[in-house]
Amino acid sequence: MSTNSLRNTFILLIGFAGTGKYTIGRELCRRTGARLIDNHLINNPIFKVVNADGVTRLPAPVWEKVKDIRRTVYEAIRELSSPESSFVFTMELRHSNPGDHLAFLDLQELAAARQSLFVPVRLLCEVDELCRRVADPARSEMLKEISPGNARRKFEEDSVLNPEHPNVRTINVSRKSPGESSEAVLNEVNLIRIASGS
Repeated sequence: MSTNSLRNTFILLIGFAGTGKYTIGRELCRRTGARLIDNHLINNPIFKVVNADGVTRLPAPVWEKVKDIRRTVYEAIRELSSPESSFVFTMELRHSNPGDHLAFLDLQELAAARQSLFVPVRLLCEVDELCRRVADPARSEMLKEISPGNARRKFEEDSVLNPEHPNVRTINVSRKSPGESSEAVLNEVNLIRIASGS
């Protein structure tokens, strides 16, 4: 597919750790010129301070500090970025976590304030493939979760957030390459644009 530039669009990639959100997001940005706001761009300044190892559960105060950074990034997008700019966000948002529902609403509100097209995309991955991906040694360099046991537990006990929004789409990426996954996301964005007449 040729480069498909986006204008004033927010794409949110939602999925469990290891699904491929960062890799797919990077490919989307390469194809469209959007800017990637990966969850680890926001998380890692705090993760480095607390020596996160990708396995041990992090205490609640860590996530409060992460929220502070996210809030600052959102304020910068609202106040400083050009109106035409598009962004790809990645987040692990789970159904069982009330804070994740609020995090979704925060981003939805930012998109509304900018009058941006907001497209939340749930990326699903079969559990065995998820466990294989999460154990990739390259993930530890980015302070990402690397425990297949944790990945399997989350998969079995929880689900990827399925927010109430008219533009929510779900794509199973278990057998898709990053290029194929990004193509599927862009196809959905284009269909939404056509349907809305924008």
